[in-house]
Amino acid sequence: MLKFCLFFAFFCSLSPAAAAQAQFPSLRVMVIGAQPAAGPLEVTLFDSAESFMREPFRQQSGQVSEAGEFVAFFDDLPLGEYAAVVVHDENDNGRLDSGFLGMGSEPYGFSNGADTWFGWPSFEDAKFTVEAPTEITIDLD
Repeated sequence: MLKFCLFFAFFCSLSPAAAAQAQFPSLRVMVIGAQPAAGPLEVTLFDSAESFMREPFRQQSGQVSEAGEFVAFFDDLPLGEYAAVVVHDENDNGRLDSGFLGMGSEPYGFSNGADTWFGWPSFEDAKFTVEAPTEITIDLD
């Protein structure tokens, strides 16, 4: 009986830590199809329709691997809906250069493969849910 009580007390002491970890999962964003040895790539995470494409929730940037890949990790995210935008600043001028009809002339992509045929997608088009550790892939091709 004493062993059971000790085991139960130990298990209960772990529960708050496990609950906290479950409430704040991580997100792994795998970017593929980028040109290696070009300028930096930035992954921007938005947490609402109101902030989408205006006020980033979190960002991470870095250099693309020789395989044309980049991985961004976002830890301790509150449960909820998010949208991710990737921009590859190939000429390293600090902005997304515009091309025909104001669309980006440098590689970019959105979570959910949101379509840009008729302009920039909405948060609804690009959103995904984080309720547990999550992994998404964004293809720049």
